[in-house]
Order: sequence, then structure tokens, then C-alpha cells
Amino acid sequence: MSDWANVTIPEGANTSRTWRLTSDGSPLGLSGVTVTAVIKPSEHYEDDDQLAHTLTQGSGLTIVDAAAGTVKLAVPTAVTQAPSSWFYKIIPSSSGETEPAVMGWIYITDA
Repeated sequence: MSDWANVTIPEGANTSRTWRLTSDGSPLGLSGVTVTAVIKPSEHYEDDDQLAHTLTQGSGLTIVDAAAGTVKLAVPTAVTQAPSSWFYKIIPSSSGETEPAVMGWIYITDA
């Protein structure tokens, strides 16, 4: 089951956020795991929709500490350009398993 975490970011921010991925309350080991994040206008959009932003290792997503299960996402400026809400999910993939570890809403507030 995925964890839920909502994030608030001010409009126009050039920022990143760090998440700790867990499984049953323990850090999710990320050594040898592929991690992808998707940020999209709502959960009703497909992950490959033209409005969705896909972040991968080396392209907007960094594994900060594999043993601690921490990842950092560089939030795209297209997401923070105006007050809005975006749905996100962070998906570790290992041995064919692709269930999101964490998901929630990114709220962009008026600056």
C-alpha cells in the first residue's frame, strides 16, 4: 500500500523536495532499484500524457541515500509556474513490481 504525502510549494519556486520511501514503516532499500516519478494534472491523466512530467534517475530524480530509501525530485518549473494542484507518485521498480511507494498532491500557492 502506498504512503500519502501532500506538499505545498510557492508559485514560481525553482525547488526540489526529498522523500523517504518505506515499506511497512522501514526504509525501502533502493540499491539496484529503478525509481521513476510522475507529476501530472490529476490522477485521471495517463502517466504518458503530454501534460505529465516523468522524472528518472539523472533526469530530475536523484537517489540521495539508497539504504535509507531517500530520493530527491527537482520539481519542474512548468509545475510551479501558476497556482494549481498536481498529482504525483514515486514508483520504485524491482523484479517486475511497480506499485507506487508514495503519492499525493503538490499544491502550488499564490506567491
